[in-house]
Amino acid sequence: MKLTLLSLAIMVGMALMSTIAEAGIVTFDSFTPNTSVNGQGGWTVGDSFGNSAGVFDQAVVDDGTGNQVWRMSNAGTGSFSNQPFSHRSASAAGETGAGLYNDYGTDHTSPNNPPLSSATAGSKYFHAAWDFKSATDGAQSGLFLSLSPAASQSTHRLSYIGIDGSAAGGFALNFFDTLGGGFNQTTLATGLSYSDWHTVEMYIEFVDGIGIGGVGNDIVNILIDGTLVHSGTTWESYYEAFPGGIVGPRAVDSLMFRAAGTAVPGNSGNGIYFDNVSISNAQFNAVPEPSSMLIFAAVAGCCTVPRRRRG
Repeated sequence: MKLTLLSLAIMVGMALMSTIAEAGIVTFDSFTPNTSVNGQGGWTVGDSFGNSAGVFDQAVVDDGTGNQVWRMSNAGTGSFSNQPFSHRSASAAGETGAGLYNDYGTDHTSPNNPPLSSATAGSKYFHAAWDFKSATDGAQSGLFLSLSPAASQSTHRLSYIGIDGSAAGGFALNFFDTLGGGFNQTTLATGLSYSDWHTVEMYIEFVDGIGIGGVGNDIVNILIDGTLVHSGTTWESYYEAFPGGIVGPRAVDSLMFRAAGTAVPGNSGNGIYFDNVSISNAQFNAVPEPSSMLIFAAVAGCCTVPRRRRG
């Protein structure tokens, strides 16, 4: 596990707020090295319809400093439901009555048509956080991955952050939300160092209903390296315009790591390192009790010693 001050702050904060968040943080330290993440620690690759998990270039590896992380590239690409998915939040997150549409068929070979919900949202909040850096400490031709809150092993995404690792000056991150049936793109960051670890956090608050004119009223807050860089909304307005056979809102419980489009075989064995992946029902700006804050400050203050993975 790469222990940074920001990562520890997230971990301690989640532990202190366990009664409202029930956080789950995966560091990959206990995973089997040089193997697929599939089936380890609640992570899955491949779906229930027979789509292969072997198409993707991903593995648990040593990052070169004696620390274990998860690596993924776009040397192999696919569609949606058989992409790598993280462990799940304690409760499915969504609006009142939102369903977790994994579309698993009863024989596990074809989706339910129309889709059926496997669970109902138990929380209005979804939080995902992760650390990442380049596996080569530099730009890689055509490297691009996207991360989306979704129902585990499904096609139903509700937000999106893209990580472009091909630019000469550093990582570029973008975000898409929707206005009606259309998508809006926002640049979150450019020029992020390839050799440094960075932390992204996404907080979603699901608000019942939809805004006037079909505008989404859910709230998505995104932080990079501890700084709030954007507030937007989810894809609820897209699904309102194009329901796809589903009546009512969708819920999420996992984070999809997606390699799509034209594969770039030259990135095989490289790509992006990920670590400290947190999935929970934490709220944005949720503040612990004062006594807990004292504990938090004490623990954070102990973290000024050199960190094993930074740099």
